[in-house]
Formats: sequence, structure tokens, C-alpha cells
Amino acid sequence: MRPAPTGRICTPQDVASAVTYLGSAANGHINAETLSVAGGRHLTR
Repeated sequence: MRPAPTGRICTPQDVASAVTYLGSAANGHINAETLSVAGGRHLTR
């Protein structure tokens, strides 16, 4: 398996940061989306 473009493995803190953002007022009008916390892995083949 090749490393993610960020060059590191996703941590629980990475996921927690995304969840915190989505649960905050800062997210604006984001709804019905799937957020991939994978370090950009979906951008590689």
C-alpha cells in the first residue's frame, strides 16, 4: 500500500478535528456530504 499524499497515517485526532468542525457553527451550510478523512488517498491510484 502506498502512503497517503500527506505522507503520514491518519490519526484519531485528524478524525476528531473533522467532526469538531462539522459540529461547529463554522461549517456554514454543509449538509448531506461524505467527508473523507484519508490524507488525500482518494487522489492517488
